[in-house]
Amino acid sequence: MLNTPRTFEEWYIKSAYQDFVRLEDAPLYEGSALENLATLPLADWKRRGGKVAYTRLGDQEHYSLQIVEIPPGGELKPERHMYDALMFVLAGGGATMIWQPGEKKRMIEWEEGSLLAIPLNAFHQEFNRSGTLPCRLLFATNMAHAMNQYNNLDFIFNNPYAFTDRYSYAMEDYLVQQTQWERRLVETNFIADVRKVPLDPFPERGNRTSIMRMSMAGTSLGMHIMGVSEGTYVTAHRHGPGAHVMVVGGEGYELLFNQGDVVKQKIMANPYAVVAPKLNEFHQHFNTGKGEYRMLAFRHTGLRYGWGLPYGNARTAQSKDPNAWAYKIPFAEEDPTIREDYYRELEARGIFTRLEPLDQ
Repeated sequence: MLNTPRTFEEWYIKSAYQDFVRLEDAPLYEGSALENLATLPLADWKRRGGKVAYTRLGDQEHYSLQIVEIPPGGELKPERHMYDALMFVLAGGGATMIWQPGEKKRMIEWEEGSLLAIPLNAFHQEFNRSGTLPCRLLFATNMAHAMNQYNNLDFIFNNPYAFTDRYSYAMEDYLVQQTQWERRLVETNFIADVRKVPLDPFPERGNRTSIMRMSMAGTSLGMHIMGVSEGTYVTAHRHGPGAHVMVVGGEGYELLFNQGDVVKQKIMANPYAVVAPKLNEFHQHFNTGKGEYRMLAFRHTGLRYGWGLPYGNARTAQSKDPNAWAYKIPFAEEDPTIREDYYRELEARGIFTRLEPLDQ
């Protein structure tokens, strides 16, 4: 029987997502960045076993992270859910079993660096292969949005509908399917190691940068892998809230700032640091190490379904308008202290590669 509210305070629900995290008795990490997801303190997880924590980064509740740890030789309890999830392996190795009701189960093995799309509302269960070491997983999701949209946990976790167009055991090539539809866009469901994925040149974001965008399991989550070469950084850019950028290789730092800010937030970044810019907050990625600085980004809407816009329109069509939400600041127009500070960082590390002359 539902409790009948008697006061406004009892009636008003600030956030169904935050209420859920409290029910989980788990930490909720907020702010703009986290230093290392692989060492982040977690809490015991009664619902599925293991340990867990959640995030609310970038001052938004559309996209969030769920960080999970499975003890040595352990496993999580099965679950299904009406939100999209992408699973990245932060440490260790193991396997995920996925299935639809009434069908055979499929086992997918993974290692550190693997990326797996969890099919919408299909059952999944994770296992730690090691008998001596824990493994740690990251689930990038739109859980927060779904919970705030429907305000009903039974609908989220106990919905009987099977999206067999997203996943069925009959899809024999589910794990090996990979189609490159155009430059910088691959459709796939599983990547063995994102640190080894070939990338395509991306000069629009800066000199000697590269990218590969991925569409996985028809999710409504967008994602891409970006590489920034030695002695290179990308142009400052902004967009809507919810994007999470996680370092997966190399070392560098991130700048966060708003238009006109004299003092900019500088965040040193190694694997597995994550930053999540707020609405219209400019951000930049800087490589301060030798070799590539590589990032995995979970961002706004997925790539297959355009929501009425031509592909790429939201990110490119307005990029030259300084008042547009998708605006990027050309190198030649940025605060000159940004490059001066960057070169000092490189010099201190004995790195002598420099960007080409200002031409953007």
